[in-house]
Amino acid sequence: MEFTQKFKEAVDTLTAETKSNVTELRYNVENTVKNVVSEAKEEVEIQRNYFKQTAERIQAKLKGPFTVEKVQADVKEEANIFVAELKTSFNRNADRVKGIFTEVAEKSEKVADEVKKEVKKATATVKSKAKATAKA
Repeated sequence: MEFTQKFKEAVDTLTAETKSNVTELRYNVENTVKNVVSEAKEEVEIQRNYFKQTAERIQAKLKGPFTVEKVQADVKEEANIFVAELKTSFNRNADRVKGIFTEVAEKSEKVADEVKKEVKKATATVKSKAKATAKA
């Protein structure tokens, strides 16, 4: 009977610690999702401002006399601005995404390692209690 009780206690301890680790992992995932949503909203606002500025700039260029040289220069300038903004946006977002996934991976590995340690600890405890009970 004593072995059964000790085994039950070890399993209960393992279950409680596993639930705690799963709760922590869920919390980390929820925070990561919140960060992703927040950064996505920020990026949408940046892009909205960029499009507004671009529209204003293009509207200003549509006023006045048109010459082939002026149109060519305007198109070239807009293309250069577009390419520069695109590169900036890709770099900014690549760094954000990489940072988010790196953080999630690190936290997940940490929780997995803790669970492994707890399982080994619980297994060792059960084995030692089983041996002690068997000797008694």
